[in-house]
Amino acid sequence: MIAQVVRVDIDVLFPREGACDLADLRCDAGYAQFAAAEAVKISKYSLSRAERGTRRLNEEWIAPLAALYGVRADELLAAQRRSFGEAVPASLPTAFPPLTQELRALVGERFPEGEPSPDTIAAGVNGVAGAEVIRGEQVEALLRGMPADRVFAGAQVARAVAVTGLAGYFGVSELQLDDRAESRVLDDLRYIASRYDVALAARGGEGGVSPEMVAVLSDLLNRELADPSDPSDP
Repeated sequence: MIAQVVRVDIDVLFPREGACDLADLRCDAGYAQFAAAEAVKISKYSLSRAERGTRRLNEEWIAPLAALYGVRADELLAAQRRSFGEAVPASLPTAFPPLTQELRALVGERFPEGEPSPDTIAAGVNGVAGAEVIRGEQVEALLRGMPADRVFAGAQVARAVAVTGLAGYFGVSELQLDDRAESRVLDDLRYIASRYDVALAARGGEGGVSPEMVAVLSDLLNRELADPSDPSDP
């Protein structure tokens, strides 16, 4: 409930040591035990026994329960094994999200003598932004590899504001920290095409950007690069 109220992922507020068991998966998904059981149409006692490690889930419950918790079936089965006290081999490490990779690189460049605390980084970001745009626990979660959507509990405005603040603090373009940069650029191009009433893509199966759009972009770029002090500039 606290995580929902403050719109922050529960793992950000209360970092977990070790891998998830069945109860952890349910809590992470935000379900009370009776609500999870009801959602997949199984007995609350059956789910309780599985979480306590006394009786395993029936095979037909695995897929719907995994879908409810937002995990793969093999992840649910691994969590069930942990609930029964069984050793589960660690999964192969996955690549960090692009934002985590960029932040780690920037922190290493800015603080070659040693990484500061997440609270220190958050304070620096907020100082540059002039407002609290990110908290220490959120910086820590991003550096640990948690996806930004989870860190900011799906709040896209808060996510965008935090990325802007981080970019300002490290002195880089927002696009460098935005793992949706390509989508944002395409959205901007679509907007420009609509505003100037030109086709974005070339017609006739030629592929690429239309000549009209190239002309608009060229004109905009020339305006951007023009020297306002040049008297010959109209």
